[in-house]
Amino acid sequence: MNVNLFRLLNDLAGRYDWIDDFMEFCAQDIVWIMLAVMALLWLSGKTANQKLVFYSGLSAAVALIVASFLLSPGINHPRPFVGHTVHQLIPHAPDPSFPSDHATLAFSLAFGVWFANRRLLGAHLFLLALLTGVARVYVGVHYPADILGAMVLSLITCFAIAKMNRRMDAAPMLFIRLYRKLTNKLSLAFLPRSK
Repeated sequence: MNVNLFRLLNDLAGRYDWIDDFMEFCAQDIVWIMLAVMALLWLSGKTANQKLVFYSGLSAAVALIVASFLLSPGINHPRPFVGHTVHQLIPHAPDPSFPSDHATLAFSLAFGVWFANRRLLGAHLFLLALLTGVARVYVGVHYPADILGAMVLSLITCFAIAKMNRRMDAAPMLFIRLYRKLTNKLSLAFLPRSK
C-alpha cells in the first residue's frame, strides 16, 4: 500500500513543469516560511508568543533528535529512489527515509502552535506541513509512511511537551529575559546619546 500510494503521487511528476516547480518549492522551502512565522511571533515581543515559539522549537528539536538518532537508524528504511525507478525531482542523499526530517520539523511547529491554543494559526501551519509532506512524496524522496510517521512522532512529542510546559515555565522565561536584556543593551548601544 505504501508503494502504491507513492506511485500514485510520484507518477504525476514530470507532466507539467509549473506543477513540478511548485512541488519542488513546497518540498524544500515551506519550512523556511514556517520558521519565518516563528521568528515574527518571537519578535512581536509578547510573552505568550515567545513561550509558544520556545515550546514549538523545543518540540521540533526533541522530535528531530528522536527521528535522527533512534528511529531512522533503527528502522533504516531506504528512500524510494534507492530501490525503485522514480521521478526524482530534487537531489537527495540515499540515507534512511523514515521518518521525514522536513515533515517532522513542519508538523512539530504546527502542532506546537496548535497545543498553545492558537488554533487558527496552528491549522494554517498544519496545512503547510501537510503540503510539505505531500510534496516530499511527489518529488520522489519519501514514501507516504515516512510522512505519516513524522506526523505521529510530532503529534506525540508536542502533546507530551504541552502537558509538561507548566512545570517547565522557568526555561522559556530564562530565554525571554536573556533576549530582552540583550536587545535592550543593543538598542542602547546604537541610540544616539543625549548631550
